[in-house]
Amino acid sequence: ELNCETDFVARTEQFQTFAHDLALHIAASAPKYMEATDVPADVLEAERSIARNRALQEGKPEKVVDKIIEGRLDKYYQDVCLMRQPYVRDDSITITDLLKRTIASIGENVIIRRFVRWELGEEVGA
Repeated sequence: ELNCETDFVARTEQFQTFAHDLALHIAASAPKYMEATDVPADVLEAERSIARNRALQEGKPEKVVDKIIEGRLDKYYQDVCLMRQPYVRDDSITITDLLKRTIASIGENVIIRRFVRWELGEEVGA
């Protein structure tokens, strides 16, 4: 769901191109969450535990393990959070950057409200 302030902007080619590119990005990159704050606490704890165990298995000193965990969590967020993902057509910018550029060029606020991604063969829950 992509929102803008007026119907006029929603009908422009630029807005529709952004919507299309965003849909293609979501299909290609398979994000699970919109923002890092949307990641459930239990998933975050599991990722934190995996990162800690991996760092300790690699023989990293205990005093740097917390920094390593934060770095790996940041990488995890880039993989699963739409707004932090590198844009598939230009990996030098994130989806947040792309959204800001679109807002600046359109001259009107645009909000990515939510998304749903289905995969071929996936069961749809009731």
